Amino acid sequence: MKTLFIGQNAIFLKSVDSTNSYAIELMRQNNLADGSIIYTFEQTKGRGQRGNEWASEPNKNMALSLVVYPSFLSVMKQFLLAKITAIAIADFMAELLCIPEKNGRIQIKWPNDIYIDDKKIAGILIENTIRDANIQSSVIGVGINVNQIDFNPTLNATSMKRIAEQEFDLNLIVARFCSFFESRYLQLIANKLATIDREYLEKLYRLNKWNQFSSKNDIFKGRIKGVTEFGKLQLELESAEIREYDLKEIGFT
Repeated sequence: MKTLFIGQNAIFLKSVDSTNSYAIELMRQNNLADGSIIYTFEQTKGRGQRGNEWASEPNKNMALSLVVYPSFLSVMKQFLLAKITAIAIADFMAELLCIPEKNGRIQIKWPNDIYIDDKKIAGILIENTIRDANIQSSVIGVGINVNQIDFNPTLNATSMKRIAEQEFDLNLIVARFCSFFESRYLQLIANKLATIDREYLEKLYRLNKWNQFSSKNDIFKGRIKGVTEFGKLQLELESAEIREYDLKEIGFT
């Protein structure tokens, strides 16, 4: 592992229900080193945003949880962890799939799914522990579709193998992702917030494009103008009004 600390302490599990759940339970019993990872290629009950299940074919994909201690980060800025993780995955995809970063194929669907060509290829689930208005610890779960070919058509999913038409070494995937994440995490530590915000926004899915959304059983048109520092989605409505929505308040249709 060619990193300073991310992934230097690595725990591989042949099979597990959820790497995030395992990491959280392990942290209750022991102190895990900063940058520790728990990873598997067979996750049986992966969890996604909104309580959704992350379905994954055994030994085809990567599920990984990172443990970091960003005590320098206030709870008001916790969405920055989602931003750097999403950007790190986009960086990783651009290199391994040989996709030019500026062509717009790799996008971040708010709040933190990664899409390529309008199909989901990766997802993120972050679970933080808060103390005194700061983040004491963070478990950052990442699921990447690597070598799986067949998906339930309702999932609108793709994989690295589908795009590149080749198999990938799953252990290499783990090592390269850790490297890309570490670069972005160090950027966060160095307070390079303007760069992080700009790059996240540049990759935001359907930015400035009219789209249908649903909220409280209402369907309406809007276009994404940005994301607040608290992680709320900023939408411009047809009336030109700008509204902000939290994760559970709105969905794409």
